[in-house]
Formats: sequence, structure tokens, C-alpha cells
Amino acid sequence: MAPSKQNHHFIPRFILKNFAPEDQPPAGPANRSQKNKMEKRSDFLANKIDLERSMLTQRPVSTEFALVNMYRDPGFDENPYHLEKKFALLEGQVSEIVHRARSRFSQSLTLELNRIELDRLRKFLFLMKYRNSGMFDRYNHDHIDEYQADDREKILSYMESSGFQKPRDVWFDNLRRFLDVNMDPERNWMNTLKTQMYPDDAMMMELHLIGSFIAFCEPSTSEDEFLLTQNAYCIFEGPSTEEIHPITRKVESNYTEYHNFAPLSPKLIIVLRSHLLPSQGQDSDGLRKLREQFAVLIQSQHLHPDKAGSILQDLPIHPCHTIYAAPDITSATSLRASFRENDRFQFQCFKLPSRHMTIINNLLLEEAYLTSSIVYHSRESLKANLENYMKADIYGMKAIFDPQEKRHVFLTTLEKICRDLGSSVSCRKTVIEPSFPPDEGRMHMSSVVALEVGIGLLKISGIERLLPRAYLLLKPGMIAAMSILSFPN
Repeated sequence: MAPSKQNHHFIPRFILKNFAPEDQPPAGPANRSQKNKMEKRSDFLANKIDLERSMLTQRPVSTEFALVNMYRDPGFDENPYHLEKKFALLEGQVSEIVHRARSRFSQSLTLELNRIELDRLRKFLFLMKYRNSGMFDRYNHDHIDEYQADDREKILSYMESSGFQKPRDVWFDNLRRFLDVNMDPERNWMNTLKTQMYPDDAMMMELHLIGSFIAFCEPSTSEDEFLLTQNAYCIFEGPSTEEIHPITRKVESNYTEYHNFAPLSPKLIIVLRSHLLPSQGQDSDGLRKLREQFAVLIQSQHLHPDKAGSILQDLPIHPCHTIYAAPDITSATSLRASFRENDRFQFQCFKLPSRHMTIINNLLLEEAYLTSSIVYHSRESLKANLENYMKADIYGMKAIFDPQEKRHVFLTTLEKICRDLGSSVSCRKTVIEPSFPPDEGRMHMSSVVALEVGIGLLKISGIERLLPRAYLLLKPGMIAAMSILSFPN
């Protein structure tokens, strides 16, 4: 007998419930007894923008941000839903932490976590990024020929050496390893993962957990609220560059994640801030200089190093206060060896000005164009957030190459939603249009964009740097010709 189908959430119900509006319909028929009326509600309705139907609506929390049998692992015939059960256990543990955080911060108190709780929360935040529908789509293939991510050769080699037949099986195995690994204080789990699973994804978790600190944040004004987009936990703030190597002609991508975001409610978010960025009161002079040098090195890997900084560098947050049970700070190695399960971490909740709230919500909206829904709490705050995004004039944001592309459709949908909310705002976007001589009228638009935009990038790149990815769209002979050009810096 085939297992019944289940809705598996990639954003847990306890988070969706936090976004549910207060004015919920009655839990049961009006003629129930007063005792039954007090029974706990089994489901809630969430406010959402339905991007596929271009309308505002409400949907049950039980069905939102979920896919049917997303975590059903066919490799475990006896218990194909073992991953979902493990997720449920982790979510239950983290929901208690989030509940404590909301309660403490509502009283202007600090939140204290021990190392076990903090590591559990960090694992959850990483898995929220890794389990998302976008990562599922990346691996959800029956054959390696269908896998198109930039690590295709690596994943093929790993599948052959590990005996996997389908990319999907690698994802299921990775999830199991992440969920099962023991987060020991000494961080031996990092080596454990690298030897047990796909190494690139093991490194992804390591960087996510130790390459940043977490900060709880709330709006400084009662009117501001966070949005919850379908891919919110996957969004990062930072520069991204895609280039083609002039010799191998392979596309090489380079990006820097300065900030990641984890909305927990309309009034609470976790921000993960990279250690590449300075933080108030954190560094000694020597460590600060070393950090600055490393940050400059990272920025130099991008096409525009002068524009490869963070638009949230002045975010008013800093690491939590740490109380070590057995401190030994003679060196980084000895400090790690002194980590104990009963180390304590004291978190305050930072108040974000409206300017920073707008930037964060704009970043979430900018990357929501490939999704199907956006969850919000109040209509008033949604209207303000959409108007801010529509009017924003930020370099690289809301750029349109083709009127038929998904981003243009997405922006048109948001304009309609704004009108439905009573706003007359128009979207301020950048439309990149081709211009070419009459005799070039048959040239494909993408080639023109490559010529007009790509050469401008090439002028500042120099012969030693990678060529912009746009040259992939040119004829092979043109790629070869462009690859030997050299312009002065």
C-alpha cells in the first residue's frame, strides 16, 4: 500500500502562525458550547499576495509554503517520512526558543541561551536555507543530465564515488546528515560532515554557522512590519558577480553574503551578519585591521570592487554577550577547546530604524519574483512596504531586460496590488533597451546587451580579469576577439 500524500512545509507552521492576523474566523460552528469554543484552533488563516492570480487572499497555514511529499525519502521503504519527523522534532525545539525570545523581548529583557540551544538554533537557520523549495528544485532530478547547477562536474564525481543514482538522493542524504549530526561544543561535527556527505554542501553549513553572528531585531516604530516571502530564508545581502574565464570559457560565479535574514514574526527577525563586516565594540585593533584587509581581498574578486560593499554596513547590531564556563583565550585553538555545553549567550533585541526596515523588506521583495506568494500581517504595513519598494532607487534593483520576463510580470502584479490597497504609486524601474544601427537589426537583444554593457565592464577589468558572462551570448568568434582586448585601467 502506497504511503498517503502529505504537505511538507519548508517554512514551519509555527512561524506562519506568528504572521497570521488577529481577526481569525470562528474556530467552529456558532452553536457550540462555550467550553468547545475555547478549544485550541487547529489551523489559522494567513494573509498573502497570490502572485499567480495577482490578488490579495487568505490561505490556511496548513497549506501555505508547503509541497506535497517534499521530504518523502524513497530510499527508506520502512519509514519514507523519517526526514519530516526529524524536522518536526527540531522545529518543536526551536519554536520553544522563539517563543521565549518573543516573550522576553516584549518585556525589554534579554534572552539567554546555552551553547546547545544556540547550536540548535543555528542548525535550524541553516536548514531553513537548505531545505527551501529552490534547493529542492536544484536537486529534484531523476538523472544527472537534468542537473544544471554550476557544480555539476563535482556532483557527478561524488555520485559516482558514493553510489548515488539520482541528484535527488544526494539531497535526501545531505538532509539526513545535517539533521543527525551531533553539534558538539568542540565543533568536531565540521569534519564529520565533510567525510559523510557531499563536501561542498558540508562546507556551506560550516560557513553559515561560523562565518557570521546572529542578532535579534525588531522595528523601532509600531507601524513597521517584516514581510515573509517564500524564499526569505535564502536571501542574502551582498554583491554577486558571474563571469566567463577567457581560456576555459567556463562560467564562474562569485558572491559575498554579508547578511542573511530569518523573519520570525511581523515584529521580529534574526539577522546573520558576516564577520567580514565591522561590529561595534567587537574587535581589538589588530583583529580589526586583519578583518579589513580580508574584506578588501574579498571585494577585489568582484567586477566592481568599489561597489562590492554592504548597503547594511551601518546596521545597528553587534554580537551577543558570551559567558564561558571554562574560559581559555590564549589562542583561537585553545578557545575552541574550552567551549562547553553550559556556555551562556545573552541576546538583546536591536531596534531597527525605518530606513533599515525598508532596505530589508526591499531585498526580500526584489528576490520574490520567482515565487508564488508573499505572506504579510496587516494591509497598512503591506501598502507601505510595497510603496517603498516601488519608489526605491537602488543600483541594480528592479532592472528589466525583456517585457515578457518574470521580473517585469512580478512588478506589474505588485503595481496592481498597490492599486487594490488604495495606492497610486508607479514602479520606478530600470528598463535596459537595445540600440543598434539599422543594418544590425537582426542581432539578438542579448548580444546587444553584451556589447553595450559588457565592453563597459571589460574596460575596467583588464586582461587578467574574467570576462563578463554576457559574452556567452555572443558568437564564438566574437568571444575569442573580445578575450584578447586590453584596456588601460
